Amino acid sequence: MGQIQIIVEGMTASGKSTIVNLLSERLGFKVMPEEFRDSHDLLSRFHHDRKWAFPMQLNFLVTRFAQYLCASEENDYILDRSIFGDKVYAMLYYRQGYFRDSQFGCYLTLYDSLLRYVKNPKLLVLVRCPFNEIMRRIHLRGRQDEIDAGAEYWKSLYDAYMPFLDFVKSEIQGDFNYLELDLSNPAFINTPSMTDAFIDDVKKFFPERF
Repeated sequence: MGQIQIIVEGMTASGKSTIVNLLSERLGFKVMPEEFRDSHDLLSRFHHDRKWAFPMQLNFLVTRFAQYLCASEENDYILDRSIFGDKVYAMLYYRQGYFRDSQFGCYLTLYDSLLRYVKNPKLLVLVRCPFNEIMRRIHLRGRQDEIDAGAEYWKSLYDAYMPFLDFVKSEIQGDFNYLELDLSNPAFINTPSMTDAFIDDVKKFFPERF
């Protein structure tokens, strides 16, 4: 059994995919991308009707777990988001009343059962970005269902992600390595001095590889 090398976490439009691609290109890791679409288009349904929150999150959780197991077969994969992030969403939706008590209990039972089979990643990279910049990016990339969700929805999710590191520490057993990356500067990816410094920081966690 292998180990996930890097998980990149952060809320929607924070820059996760940008960092995943950078790490893959510069360090040669394979990418296991975030799967956010499905045959029933539950994400789009949710953005138009919150009753779809529960089936959507169950689908995300099971899909993410399957990806995690697949990627764990080798020591070469980066994962775009994790099941820890999925629980952040589920807890938020429960607080907002999108889940009934029985549904949230079902979700937690499944989550806890799956978590027993999840091995800690070698490194977790948490991407941070100011809320105003996240909203700018959401409008810039033009996915209508995201735009229609509204600023209030995205602000509640932003606030839910703020204590993410403390949340992960409470979820997993033992110590884990992590880096926090500030992507507030839109020029980050096109500024060699910034990207080089980040890559050097990541390499320190993989002395046997680089």
